[in-house]
Amino acid sequence: MGSEARCLDRTIDVNGIRTRYWLAGESGSPVILIHGLGASAEIWSANIGALASRHLVYVPDLPGFGLTDKPARMDYAPEAYSRFIRDYMTALGIGRATLVGHSLGGGVALRVILDDPARVEMLVLVSSAGLGRDVSLPLRIASLPFFDRIFFKPPLPVFTRFLHRLVFDPAVITAEFARLYYKMFFQPGAVRAFTGILRAISTFRGARPGVLEQIRKGLGTILVPTLILWGRQDRILPASQALDAAGKIPGARLHIFERCGHMPNVEYPGEFNRLLLEFLEGGRSGEGRP
Repeated sequence: MGSEARCLDRTIDVNGIRTRYWLAGESGSPVILIHGLGASAEIWSANIGALASRHLVYVPDLPGFGLTDKPARMDYAPEAYSRFIRDYMTALGIGRATLVGHSLGGGVALRVILDDPARVEMLVLVSSAGLGRDVSLPLRIASLPFFDRIFFKPPLPVFTRFLHRLVFDPAVITAEFARLYYKMFFQPGAVRAFTGILRAISTFRGARPGVLEQIRKGLGTILVPTLILWGRQDRILPASQALDAAGKIPGARLHIFERCGHMPNVEYPGEFNRLLLEFLEGGRSGEGRP
């Protein structure tokens, strides 16, 4: 990530949770980037600079991940993360914003707009959780009871091979990227949070029906401009879920990246940034509205 955006760490108290976040840009409408499971603000490093040229970009670490607090007792339900994002916005004086969510972050963004539609100006779902039952086998295994008690910190090369599953081209996972992700993933308390959120949203059979159906039933009520971005070769959440969601969200736009895995913002940052900026501009002018 050497030449990519690296912002100064900021902290804010969100209902007692010391929250680390980045802020980039000097003007424009607010955009909040919400990372996925086990990740942190750094996952957006290749995207922040382009977005900040036209928008105020906020990039928090979710509770339990990155450098944000990891309370020993914590509610990992999607509704709790939805409340956190809305409280984070309130703490920073943000009334309404565009939410861009990757993987778990997409599921969180979906819960925010279903819980409080007035807080969301536009919605961007990137390889989003919460849209289908299918989940990759490693994540289903990690959702099993007591997994965190038997899990051990693997050597960096083994962890790097896991990261290769997230992309189509393993060369995208540079040594620097792997070391940084490794460091953030194994912050004290982070594995407990990782397994806690997995148990809240899935079982060995896949996404929990109770969590999934709440979101799927609400897709038809989403009336803000929505963009869905996905990798054709996503091995974590299949691209069929993107096609299904695009048919249920009124007026949703869909773009499938070819030869791309679970992280299009990392594998194809230039194209990703262009599509996102064009959508944001079109949405503000009314072109992206159903």
